Amino acid sequence: MKRQISIFLILISSLSGKAQDNLRDFYYPFSNKTETKIYKYVDKNDSTKIEYWKVTSIPETKELKTVSYDSEFKIYNTFDERITDYGAELTAYCDFEVNDKGERKQIEAKVIDKDVYKWNGDKEYKYSVKYVNKYGRFDFIKKRAESGIENVTVNGTEYRAIKFRDDYIITALDRDVEQRFYQDAFYVKDIGMIKYKRKIPVQHEMIELELVEILTESQFEKIKGSR
Repeated sequence: MKRQISIFLILISSLSGKAQDNLRDFYYPFSNKTETKIYKYVDKNDSTKIEYWKVTSIPETKELKTVSYDSEFKIYNTFDERITDYGAELTAYCDFEVNDKGERKQIEAKVIDKDVYKWNGDKEYKYSVKYVNKYGRFDFIKKRAESGIENVTVNGTEYRAIKFRDDYIITALDRDVEQRFYQDAFYVKDIGMIKYKRKIPVQHEMIELELVEILTESQFEKIKGSR
């Protein structure tokens, strides 16, 4: 009986290890050298709404740095992570706002909770930041819960994806006002996030941001220069 229990535990341990490896493979990939990829996302319901996520992986320091641009190629936030044996941890977060002079100003946040994406079996976790902008003091929390494997179709191609339910809580501390919304995010092996479906209460339509292509840095700069 003891031998059977031992074999059972070894089997469970082995399966858990495989699940961890597979889950990590669904996040943004790392190469053996510093590499930059630009993920172009387009809203399925409004093709004029475009986002470009410039993702740079730095294997020497185990960093992942993301700069996000809107459809006019203006930076709206930056997101720095460190890749560990357990997952991706937030190290820095910045937003951008336009001041009264029309100048874009960087708003640096203080990281409180740091778990962005985990591959060690945790089903629920979160990251959070605090920041101050021209409207006052804010708390920003993103909670993530794994929903399991699901097939998702993007641009006519079906993918096997890991689905997450993400809950956002933004609190304006000076006004005692809280806004909540959610999204379903889908990650595909060797790609990263391929789609999210987001519902914000003040907006009538569901936002469905889908990956349409992955650009090189030179391709991205060429597109920017042609605008």
